[in-house]
Amino acid sequence: MFSQNFEELIDYAIKKFKNNFFDSFEISCVDRLHALTRFTKSTIHQNVSDHTNHFLFRVSKGKRICSTSLTSLTPKSIDDTISELKNMVSHVPEILFFEGFIEPPTATVPSVQVTDSLLDEYQRADIVEEAVNAAEEVDPDVKLAGSVFNTDLRFCIINSNDIDFSHHLTYNGLIVNALTERENKGYAKEEQYVRDPAELNPSDIARKATELSVNTCFARSYDQGEYEVILSPSATGTLLRFLSFGFNGTSYHESQSFISDEIGSQLFDTKLTLVDDPLNVETMLSSPIDGEGVLKKQLYLIENGIPKTILYDSFLASKYLGDKTKTTAHKVIPYSDYIFGGALPLNLVFQPGNSNPEEMFEETKKGFFINRLHYTNFVNRRLGAITGLTRDGLLYIENGEIVSASKNFRFTDKLPRILKNISLIGKKLHTSATVKCPAIKLPSFKFSGKSKH
Repeated sequence: MFSQNFEELIDYAIKKFKNNFFDSFEISCVDRLHALTRFTKSTIHQNVSDHTNHFLFRVSKGKRICSTSLTSLTPKSIDDTISELKNMVSHVPEILFFEGFIEPPTATVPSVQVTDSLLDEYQRADIVEEAVNAAEEVDPDVKLAGSVFNTDLRFCIINSNDIDFSHHLTYNGLIVNALTERENKGYAKEEQYVRDPAELNPSDIARKATELSVNTCFARSYDQGEYEVILSPSATGTLLRFLSFGFNGTSYHESQSFISDEIGSQLFDTKLTLVDDPLNVETMLSSPIDGEGVLKKQLYLIENGIPKTILYDSFLASKYLGDKTKTTAHKVIPYSDYIFGGALPLNLVFQPGNSNPEEMFEETKKGFFINRLHYTNFVNRRLGAITGLTRDGLLYIENGEIVSASKNFRFTDKLPRILKNISLIGKKLHTSATVKCPAIKLPSFKFSGKSKH
């Protein structure tokens, strides 16, 4: 799975930890290749390939735990890091609820095949060319920016309790930003994530982005307030990611979540069913194990509008439930340098409905189509209040017809209120890095401010 040199370094680290004074240890080994071709003004300007190898070490001595990461991988750097951990673990405070690292499962690790071919720099260039040609058929003066990218992730989890699991996944993707100019500048963005690069459709993605950006050149200003909205799959996915944060064990037990005290209650619309489905190979980060080697399984976060479960890794399960084996296998796998640790779902699937965009538009009396939500963050986690901006395509609709593009709004609203009533759910699912979801129509969405652009 790994290169011979990397395997030798893993074996060296294991041997050193076994012969040291720690009571237990855990090693996360990561080999990640991320390559992309960037383009701007419809011209390729950069090819980048970043190949990262690193170790994450966790050790314990009694009830004391310590961790560190290592990116310069040599026998000497491993020796030096182990020496540093010996010094550190003697000075950190005890964590009295710590129950040790996880034990091997009794069940067999399920086979999850999630690798395919990866685009090389020449194939990525061909995709950029196809996207640009398709966009210029819509508007000869359009300028495209974005990237064609791929990820090849290999990781393994090893600990002193004889855990030794590994996984390999790959995916490819395309992001297209379209810029057009008429009386004003117009912007739109579309993206696609796929396992098989043959499924990428740069022509459709570029045309769709360009058509929407042309519309936004003629954006009008509308009053802020409460409106019906149609959320694209991208905008829906943003809501779902913030929704999923409420199911984190720490937030829940520290009463910092809108889900606190709501497990088993009818908090959302009965049409809302949200599953974390890590064995679903159509999700980009599908994996049979989590970031500490626990076997993953399908788990309902929300079923028919009712919150069903809270997410834990073994540390949180020990802290809040008194039993590390009650982990839900949600320690994040090391797919990014920017998201690590904690207990989060990476394979969200929103159960589809039976609607389509045409019906959603027809059923809208006075409202907006939102292509993307941007710069979104919590205002109040306990209430589930979030705020952010619309971006890259906002259309005003009256009596089922698009009247014009709209200048952007700031929205401020509460997730439980937003999702208490869902008018329509699309039947076509769109895949992003961590979410697979459809477009949805909401009867009420609050815009708290408006932009000049």
